[in-house]
Amino acid sequence: MKDPTQAILNVNRRFYHALAVADYPAMCRIWLASPDAVCVHPGQPALNGWDAVRSSWRAILAQQGPLHVWPSEVEVRLFGQTAEVHCLENVETGEAGGIIQARAVNIYRAVAEA
Repeated sequence: MKDPTQAILNVNRRFYHALAVADYPAMCRIWLASPDAVCVHPGQPALNGWDAVRSSWRAILAQQGPLHVWPSEVEVRLFGQTAEVHCLENVETGEAGGIIQARAVNIYRAVAEA
């Protein structure tokens, strides 16, 4: 049986890789294409439903381009088919040694493969 914590960490790594390289199709494969999808970008109100979430990522990734972003202090909490990944997001600012950090919670749900 696959280790669920490792599986969640792999998905979380794919999320941050898609964000770092501005890979919109990869980002779409990670998200739940459902009215249940919710996304809160830093400093913004919650986006509810896949259409709103997808549109936000399309705009962000098109404008941002590649970005040096990575998680640290990663902790996984499992709740049946759902997992929370608590982490510190690190974003390089482009200035010498400049890094912006923010706490993040990414929530993943196991779903049947299509």
